[in-house]
Amino acid sequence: MALGVVRALREHRAPDSEEDLAALETDIPTGFVLARASAGLTDSTIRNDVNHLELIRDWFGRPLWQLQPEDADVYFGKVLQDARPSSTRTGQATALPVFFRFLELRPQS
Repeated sequence: MALGVVRALREHRAPDSEEDLAALETDIPTGFVLARASAGLTDSTIRNDVNHLELIRDWFGRPLWQLQPEDADVYFGKVLQDARPSSTRTGQATALPVFFRFLELRPQS
């Protein structure tokens, strides 16, 4: 009996083109909304989460899945320090880890 190389059937890869990246940036938030809705969250809660994530995405200028802890430190520690009400900071600080947890679980579904 010989050993063979085994690799995952779901290969993690970067988008092939700008078109693929644009499609992915549409698909992921849509999946996030559907997952939150299927979990029984209200429309207003989902809308608030999406709005918070869009504010972070607008500041970051790249897909949110590329956000690193250092980037979040700058955003929450400097950009939002005095610029927003604390409820906005709290909402964004709550929505971001939920989004990343969704990204972690997404390939498993």
